[in-house]
Amino acid sequence: MGPRTKRTCVLWLSLLPGLALAQAAPAPAPTQTACTVEGMLDEVRVAMKTGSPAYQRYARLRLKEAAIAMPPEALGRAVSQERDPAVLEAVGAALATKASNAQRPELLQPLLSRAKQDVDPGLRAAAVRALKGAPSVEFMAKNGDVVTYEQLVRDSAPEVRQAVVENLVTESAGIYFGHNAELAETAVKVAAASKDPAVATRLLGEVSMEAASPDAVRQLTSQLRSEDPGLRAAAARALGGVPGTESAGARRSLTALYRSDSDLAVRKSALEGLARLGPSQARPLLESLRGVDPRMDPEIEAWLGALKLNLQEWHLLLREKQRLRP
Repeated sequence: MGPRTKRTCVLWLSLLPGLALAQAAPAPAPTQTACTVEGMLDEVRVAMKTGSPAYQRYARLRLKEAAIAMPPEALGRAVSQERDPAVLEAVGAALATKASNAQRPELLQPLLSRAKQDVDPGLRAAAVRALKGAPSVEFMAKNGDVVTYEQLVRDSAPEVRQAVVENLVTESAGIYFGHNAELAETAVKVAAASKDPAVATRLLGEVSMEAASPDAVRQLTSQLRSEDPGLRAAAARALGGVPGTESAGARRSLTALYRSDSDLAVRKSALEGLARLGPSQARPLLESLRGVDPRMDPEIEAWLGALKLNLQEWHLLLREKQRLRP
């Protein structure tokens, strides 16, 4: 055990008394577990079975911190052999932390293998969830795209598909803050590959398209022809967030969608997309759409009223519009 590992162990052990007091229910007193993969997995195992939620979070976080100084081979073996989903997720997250810290995406191969090939859907889902918060799209590509989210989103288990969505949404917001072309393109491709409309709808609704490439925007636009109205609506809202270089085509597509689609939710989303693409261009377009569907005219008026305030931030404009017409 190297000096850094020892320091990490001492630091975490010094936090134990306070964490123990913070637990809602009595739990076994933490012991000075050796900072080895095996020793710390034993602690995680006990925490998952008998500890409070706070202590479980602590045990997982302690393992992730210590993993930076642990041998990657030992972490990889633990990932390959673990049979408890909660523990697999914890040690998988530790391996992902190690791979990210060392900039060695090949270390993730045992975890990717479990995510794709394990016969137990609970373990597959745990392996996918372990990638949450890591630059997983980039690392999958650097591993040769042997395992991709497009493959994983076709999994027969709903929990695996849900884990894919959570990973991409978290990575977009928490790592790249909406500014990553590769992630936007991946989200669009995964939505297209999904057989689950709810999965595709959430991906397009929550992953930022601010850095989407022209190819990604074209594929996103193709979703406006989906048979599922929820997916058409999500694609319309997502088109409102594409880069300025793609805004002219997005406006044409959304205007055509509003005129041709009879679903009220889709038309509402098309109006939102048009408003988001830019106030100066949105006003005449929205005015030209009055009367296409009289039921939607109050929605148009609410957007025009909000746009008159010349608010520069989208969230402020959206809040004002919702105040005028929820």
